Amino acid sequence: MATSSNDESDSSADEPVFETAAVTKPSAPRPKKIRFPVIKQIRKQEEEEEKDLVSYVKSEAKPITISFVAHVVLFVLLSFVVMSKGTGGGVGGGGMEWFSPVIGAPDGGMGSGESGAGTGPGAGEGPISITTVVSSVPGSGGGTPDGATTTGEGAGPVKGASSGPPGGVKPAGAGGKLGGRGARFRNGMLQDAAGDRRDTVRSCIDRGMSWLVRQQKAGGNWKLHEGYPDPADRILRTDTGATALALLALLGDGNTQVEGPHKDAVRKGLSWLKSIQKKDGDYHDHEELGRETAFYAHSQALIAICEAYALTGDPSLRESADRGLAFLLASQHPIDGGWRYQPQDRESMGDLSVTGWCLMAMNTARMANIEVPLEPFNRVSIFVDSVESQNGARYRYLPNYPASRATNAMTAEGLLCRQWLGWPKGWPAMLDGVKTLRNPDSAPEWAVGRRNVYEWYYAAQVLHNLGGDDWKQWYGRVQYLLVENQVKAGSRKAGEDIVGSWNPYVSQRGGDKQYGVKEEQAERAGRHYITALCLLILETPYRHTPIYDEEPAK
Repeated sequence: MATSSNDESDSSADEPVFETAAVTKPSAPRPKKIRFPVIKQIRKQEEEEEKDLVSYVKSEAKPITISFVAHVVLFVLLSFVVMSKGTGGGVGGGGMEWFSPVIGAPDGGMGSGESGAGTGPGAGEGPISITTVVSSVPGSGGGTPDGATTTGEGAGPVKGASSGPPGGVKPAGAGGKLGGRGARFRNGMLQDAAGDRRDTVRSCIDRGMSWLVRQQKAGGNWKLHEGYPDPADRILRTDTGATALALLALLGDGNTQVEGPHKDAVRKGLSWLKSIQKKDGDYHDHEELGRETAFYAHSQALIAICEAYALTGDPSLRESADRGLAFLLASQHPIDGGWRYQPQDRESMGDLSVTGWCLMAMNTARMANIEVPLEPFNRVSIFVDSVESQNGARYRYLPNYPASRATNAMTAEGLLCRQWLGWPKGWPAMLDGVKTLRNPDSAPEWAVGRRNVYEWYYAAQVLHNLGGDDWKQWYGRVQYLLVENQVKAGSRKAGEDIVGSWNPYVSQRGGDKQYGVKEEQAERAGRHYITALCLLILETPYRHTPIYDEEPAK
């Protein structure tokens, strides 16, 4: 599970599908309400982000003032022109309905052209439901339905024009994308990526899987914040997030609830996720509004449920997947298209870190042949436009961050979103972004102040989708770093178990533990989080077949 950073980024990834009758899910007990000082933490984070913006606004104050005055003068002149052209020369003939504030202005404003309280998801209490269904994207498709628009109806103006190709959003094909996980494909795909180190990488993955399974609780869940050395901060406590990350790693390696060496662990984990799902479809195991783990955990859980359904056709998973998807779509920002820590409304702002996970959940539903409306993809594209710079080659965490705050991790995540949304393989902005990721100064290192597993998770997928020498060279370096730095000796005793995991710290001198980049969030998110991401990176060659494959694996 990725987590939030107050600095650069919120850092904080088969075939058989069967038509089945709807199955009624037994009502699950509502989880106990756990209270934490979440609101204070969120307010502190927002205050720190606002401090960062103050210096930026001050530096731009003079040109902004000049621009404002010039625009006021122009506005007044245009008003006289409009009024003079009204019917009979009257004042009422001009009309100003076309005017509305720009969304995502540098000062953090999120004007929607309306005043008053937000009316989108989250504005009221009770379950959230989808009230409008637009053109759907079938799970096996990849094109845009005829007549579909590239922006939401009534979406209003968006700052800057899209840097993407003409033709609008065309979600990447979803058919066969989980086909590489079968036993007959995994070894061959790993061989292609790792070469003569295939068996070494395979052994590393097996050790990591064994560590994960040993951490599972009797009820089927995992814990992010306790149970082993160097866990996450307690404020990041989310058994949903921990369970979903473990399941993604296990499913990514070919295990399901019906086959594989860890099928029992998968079965119990999926059962636990279904048992804690709320009536409105939310998987998050807490009730406080605005917890930073909320939509990371929900989207990751939805991905796990959809993957298991796609791989097995288990009808008991379909109803849970449908409700989880409905909650996700209803929680999207109704205009700007992003997600963050709570259901979005017209007054809120999404971030790229959370939005990337939510987009992956939408795509995974399509992999399970669950139809997803096209309009949410269009709105995601609007959001990604709002955080791009350098014509779409670089990306930042929030729309109101200056372009200088683009990072490699957010660039990798932004480019992966573009691939899912239909950018072609050779689009210039994507190739420019890849050059940044492959710059020698950005080369992966397991070093203090340099390691960034969160960035590697996204970069691995971007490069794997594109293939070629960039992918093979990059994976060759990263798999070596991951294999060499996995914990291979030590205690397996409950509460002290570390063998097969990865240390969240990079080095330790006495009692002083040193970490990678702050954006990675390893110190806050802990051993389980880092171990799951390392396994997902190692599984990249076969976890999903490349988006740009002409003939996806069967």
